[in-house]
Amino acid sequence: MNLMKSLVAFALVALSFAACTSNGCPRQCPRQCETPCVAASDSKELSFESSDKDLELTFYWGKKMALSYAHDGSDPVGYWYEAALPHRAAFCMRDAAHQSIGAEILGLSKHNYNMMYKFASNISEAKDWCTYWEIDKNDKPCPADYTSDNDFWYNLNANFDVMYACWRLYEWTGDKRYIEEPAFANFYALSAKNYVDSWQLNPEQMLTRTREVNRKPDAKNFGSARGVPSYVETFSGLYSSSDLVATIYGGYDAYSKMLAVAGDKEKSTQMAARAEDYRRHLDEKWWSSEINTYHTFWTNKGTFADGEGLTHVIWFGAAKQPERIKGTVEKMLARKEWNIENVSYFPLLWYRYNYKDEAYKILKDIVLAKRCEYPEVSYGMVEGIVSGAMGIVPSASKKRVTTMPQITGDNYLLINNLPMLGGTVSVRHNDNTSSVFLNNTSSEVTWEAAFAGNYESILVNGNSVKALKRTDAMGETVSYAEVKLSKGEKACCKAE
Repeated sequence: MNLMKSLVAFALVALSFAACTSNGCPRQCPRQCETPCVAASDSKELSFESSDKDLELTFYWGKKMALSYAHDGSDPVGYWYEAALPHRAAFCMRDAAHQSIGAEILGLSKHNYNMMYKFASNISEAKDWCTYWEIDKNDKPCPADYTSDNDFWYNLNANFDVMYACWRLYEWTGDKRYIEEPAFANFYALSAKNYVDSWQLNPEQMLTRTREVNRKPDAKNFGSARGVPSYVETFSGLYSSSDLVATIYGGYDAYSKMLAVAGDKEKSTQMAARAEDYRRHLDEKWWSSEINTYHTFWTNKGTFADGEGLTHVIWFGAAKQPERIKGTVEKMLARKEWNIENVSYFPLLWYRYNYKDEAYKILKDIVLAKRCEYPEVSYGMVEGIVSGAMGIVPSASKKRVTTMPQITGDNYLLINNLPMLGGTVSVRHNDNTSSVFLNNTSSEVTWEAAFAGNYESILVNGNSVKALKRTDAMGETVSYAEVKLSKGEKACCKAE
């Protein structure tokens, strides 16, 4: 495996050099902010280049692996990609929700929309306002998880995870169907009310509910799993979990933002307050000063217990206080073993919370990991590089694209033709203080050129402007400039 990695890395160096020189750039693309060498070639295909060949290798490994799981629409279910156990020929709600941005980066917009639509459109009262946890290529509920509407596997996080994913997909694409299409609007509304009431998931019920909720007497195959109150499936005696609370928070928060975009300010405010109820419940009931993190499980013995369920507390941004985020992340880092599904989320999360060395190590070594062929992994690594190491995050609701490099070592990172907002962008980070941005989206955008640290000014196309300031989730200072760019326009920013 090490030999293979070295050979592939060598090939990528050669390809990168050829692309750069064939485009009229010098042998080593200039590092000055003013360089015109934004793109390494004239190709319209998504491409990534870096002087860090380990990172480059991971990107192309992830791209190839992820696209190998994508299907062209010829199956009865339509466009889809595998988001479940390999070779099951299906996609489940959790995996699809977490793979969706990686898929969007790789140009799988049709796949994302179709898959999310399938989940949204299959919600029903007969299933107690669940939808199908897993759908196969034949457009049927996967028989590995479903026998009948009374007898099926379902993790209760799922509805809200899909809501959160659909908001992120709207922000990435600007596709208002995720907000306005009746099937989606219906799914969000039913999940926010009927689903929560049916499964006793209101904040005041989270520590009083039991596993008997909605269990059907004729359920012979999945009786005990019809409503798993966590994404952790191996803990016995589980009645509730902090990852469930955090996921519901994320779903309500996303729904509030979607309603704001739709123009329903009153209901948006109600859903924001609802989200805050869950966040407050998490902080007041689940936080433990003794272990300096959140408890993960509430058991049938009326006691808290701890395990691997912390990932989603920070994935959905439910923890807000920097010291509690730090305690949670460091508790996670101290854990020696994680399943590969959790590891697939870690690069994005560790970059988000300023643990860039830990994020980079996963990106560098992932191709050697056991079960690295699991679909979530490749999609997660692609997102980890683009939205983590490069810090590229679009916001359709604000007509804004944020970038913030978090580069390890003396390297540059360059991505060309990154799909978003009805077109593409190209971004080059020369280092952690210098970025170039090319807007080829469908309209004008505001580029938020952000840099970690407290800088007095930022050179925008050579002109010094006073740096704007904000703090990140960990309370650290971020300096940035706002640059309006019309379609086809390029700019360069350097912090000083």
